[in-house]
Amino acid sequence: MHNPTSVQLQAALQGNFDAEMKAGLSRVQSALQKAIFEYAQETQTKWRQDILASGLSNAQKLAKTVRVKRYPNEGMNPAAQVYSTFPLIQRAFEQGEVIRSRDGNWLTIPNPDVWPGGRVRRQGGRGVRERESSVGIAERRFGPLRFIYNPHGASMLVTDARRSRTKAGTFRYASATATRRGNVETIVVFFLVKQARLPRMLRGKVIRDRAARNADASIERLFARHFEQAAAGPALLGSSQSE
Repeated sequence: MHNPTSVQLQAALQGNFDAEMKAGLSRVQSALQKAIFEYAQETQTKWRQDILASGLSNAQKLAKTVRVKRYPNEGMNPAAQVYSTFPLIQRAFEQGEVIRSRDGNWLTIPNPDVWPGGRVRRQGGRGVRERESSVGIAERRFGPLRFIYNPHGASMLVTDARRSRTKAGTFRYASATATRRGNVETIVVFFLVKQARLPRMLRGKVIRDRAARNADASIERLFARHFEQAAAGPALLGSSQSE
């Protein structure tokens, strides 16, 4: 005959063990998810910091294109993705891409002494001016441009312009009066080249490759920390082991 007390004790022990197993599994799943998400966040931060330190004129905006997607999924299968919404720009400055004109002619590079930041800004509303070329914008602002060919380097588009008296470093359209009085100077508006190689200003590929190499060890370290932080008592399931 079975001892009723023994049966009750066995049932109680069995129930506690199941509860502990369930709680332990929940801790493991939560710690794994936090570890993977935190590692993805660390990678995103390093990638963004590299862009911000690059010196690119639009570094702030470009850094924001580095995003993280988190996939909690179910059980032991969480995942995260670190990516850029502008991968072509990223790769161009990571690999030092060679840029060529679409029509095989000249690349028009704005002279930063004339165009602040080295960029021709389009103004006005929708319509013709939105589709206006950089040369068209320059001629509307300064007047006709002249081509100067240089067989040993960059050719140029130049014009005669009047230096602003009120805003340093700014040039304006030279009126007939200014031209007659000789208050004009020849400025280089654009440099013309057949092709240009972008400088390697971004290290995103290095950061991503390093993150991939260190993923197993780093996630295991983060997992152990989150697992211990979640523990209310001694860990029943032990530490994780990589396969």
